[in-house]
Amino acid sequence: MTEKFETKWSTTEDQIDNIIIPAMQGTALQYAKYASELQCLPVFIALIPRDIADTFEENVITSESYCD
Repeated sequence: MTEKFETKWSTTEDQIDNIIIPAMQGTALQYAKYASELQCLPVFIALIPRDIADTFEENVITSESYCD
């Protein structure tokens, strides 16, 4: 029988300030550029990160350890 272990994780202020916020801002700018280049509705661009998030959530279900 295989036991599942859950890894608890929380961010530090340094990670939030120096990694997470800049990554989110950079990603938002990149998607804004995609919208401009494609001349499409923002709702179409919003589907891209949602699809990525869905993929991560699906992988968490099948993974034996994950971050909360």
